[in-house]
Amino acid sequence: MSIILGLKAVPRVAAAMTAVLSNGKANYVAETKNLSHTGLCLRSKETFPVGTQLHIVFGQPPELPRLSTQGIVRWSEGGKALGVEFTFISPHDQRVLLRFVNSQSPDEQD
Repeated sequence: MSIILGLKAVPRVAAAMTAVLSNGKANYVAETKNLSHTGLCLRSKETFPVGTQLHIVFGQPPELPRLSTQGIVRWSEGGKALGVEFTFISPHDQRVLLRFVNSQSPDEQD
């Protein structure tokens, strides 16, 4: 699966790691399904409406150190999965994430 930004496809890679989500009211634990340098897909039992702002901490050291990002829910399959686009990630964390994504095989099944 790819996200289309304008006319450019953004490669995604399969990645199963724990993510902690916060919507300012509570914290939730989810698992990443795949990710790119622009966002991620999460398996979550929690339902977040499209447009929900989230703080997300994820990573799997040593391959991918813990990263802290802000994002917005772009799509949701109520209580199964959701897609989050990053709205803020520090330049350092962006470089680390891009290096990780580029080192992995593309996710062909999504």
